[in-house]
Amino acid sequence: MGGVGKTSLALDWLYCKADEFPQGVLYSDLGGAREQPPEAPGDVLHGFLTALGTPPAEIPASLDQRAAAFRTATASRRMAMLLDDAASVAQVRPLLPAGQTTVIVVTSRWRLTDLGIDGAQFVDLPPLTESQAWALFERYAGSERIRSDPSAATRIVSSCGGLPLALSVVAARLRSRPRRSLAREAAAYGRWTSTGDRPADKALSLNAIFEVVYEGLPQSAARVYLACGVHPGPFLSTEPLAAALGRPVDSVEDDVDELIEANLLAEAGEDRFVQHMVLHSDARARAASALPGEERDRLARSFAGWYLDRVLAADEAIHPHRARYATRTQRSKDFVERADGLAWWREHLPVIRAVFSEAADHGWDDIVWQFCEASWGYFLHHRDYRPWIAMNERGVLAATRTNLPLIQARLRSQLGFAYAKLGRYDKAAEQNLIALRLGRQENHGPTQATALSQLGRSARGQGDLEGALDYYRQAADLQEQLGIPRGVALCRRRQGEVLARLGRHSEAMIELTAAATVMADIGDVAQHSRSVMALAGIHAAEGRAEDAIDRLTESLRTVRSLDSPYYTAELLTALGRIELQCGREQEGASHLAEAEALYADLGDTHSDSPGEDAQP
Repeated sequence: MGGVGKTSLALDWLYCKADEFPQGVLYSDLGGAREQPPEAPGDVLHGFLTALGTPPAEIPASLDQRAAAFRTATASRRMAMLLDDAASVAQVRPLLPAGQTTVIVVTSRWRLTDLGIDGAQFVDLPPLTESQAWALFERYAGSERIRSDPSAATRIVSSCGGLPLALSVVAARLRSRPRRSLAREAAAYGRWTSTGDRPADKALSLNAIFEVVYEGLPQSAARVYLACGVHPGPFLSTEPLAAALGRPVDSVEDDVDELIEANLLAEAGEDRFVQHMVLHSDARARAASALPGEERDRLARSFAGWYLDRVLAADEAIHPHRARYATRTQRSKDFVERADGLAWWREHLPVIRAVFSEAADHGWDDIVWQFCEASWGYFLHHRDYRPWIAMNERGVLAATRTNLPLIQARLRSQLGFAYAKLGRYDKAAEQNLIALRLGRQENHGPTQATALSQLGRSARGQGDLEGALDYYRQAADLQEQLGIPRGVALCRRRQGEVLARLGRHSEAMIELTAAATVMADIGDVAQHSRSVMALAGIHAAEGRAEDAIDRLTESLRTVRSLDSPYYTAELLTALGRIELQCGREQEGASHLAEAEALYADLGDTHSDSPGEDAQP
């Protein structure tokens, strides 16, 4: 990409290898990224032949004749050539010598893929790493200047995105203005790189680095580049681009290939593409100036709609037993297996969050609350509490503004669940009391049952076990009246867990066995395992540890197939504790260590209390 330091690296490499080229180095700036037309191959050959000692009067007139004369003149030479900033394969090919003893280095902002036919080896040059960027900036700006304001220096290095040209330009500005504060320069440069605003000196604008490449794109590829600027995520794929642009996928793929060839996009996997942060800023700035506001909003909303459809499809696979308010309108593609939905969500989580934030910032409340509702299934398996809470808080506001009381209640109960898991029981109860009021206001039994069950969790967390038991029984009775067997089973499992803590084991066994039976019948593996886990705890407490271990081991095999880190960690914890209690120290320690690693990956802070969650 432009500004990444291709020419400097090539020159440095040739300098270090100078002893291997005893008959010298030929150099030409081919002008591929200048605003003026690039150098004609015939003119470059004239200069090369002159440099090799051919009298100007003897240099042929036609390109083919000059190319032949050049091949003759270089046939036996041990030399190197740097063809810098090439515009095309057609520009480079006539300049290639015939001999096998010449090394040719070509730099370009385009990939020049067809040079592979001529035996070229391709070297991708990435931006500098953070430490490399710091070293370059410190060398050019001066250590003392950087030490005067390390925070501002960090912002400058970050906004340059590891591009040597950008770092060199800002360092030069600082050297030429010794009294200018680092903080002021950081603010100005950050504005230019993030918004695309042009400084007075166009040479300082990173947009100018990409100007010629962008201007040379076919119109359809330029349109895709602008759409990339509207897309908010850290990576993207062809399908959402095609949906947003209203074009066939095959057609967009051709334009994506064009952008990859121009180094304005980079491949990051199968049908996954990324843009360097400075390139994305450039695309965003160009979209802001080239597209009307309503067109940018249309593209952004189309991206949001596409990802919402995929999120809903994934959630249907992850949590098939839950009734939903959100409905899919596009039906782009289904996920066959739960694991497929989880894997897609896990892979696309950064994009999902970016698209959601964009929708929330635009005030697209209908999209916002649907994202929040659909996030429940993934959340249950991964427990990313804090970002999920922030998301659902915005969802509650969206549902409130759109006057959707039942949806507001559902999102409040989701919030209450997360607050309870983080030990914020008062806040959890507050959310669920509002949800209960809304459920009664709308005369909606399932909403009331969920809120009652969640209030039971808050009471349980605060040590009020009898109060929790009462809430769970109310919820179970309501679920029974509504004819929702899974809801009844969930409440009975929670009653069983509370009864076990109260030491009322025989009553607990009745509730837990009934819950396990229903969950097995409907194929809810995760909730069946949690009933088994509670039953195993009672068996162990009554001296039947071996039976408990056998049950948990069998359940663990089944749950591992769900690709659910959280539920797997729960079972590992329960199994490991019982194994330690009955002297199986090696197995117990191993299972607990695996659980701890899973909880650490999830960032879960309540890994010591498995088995106390999951609303209907």
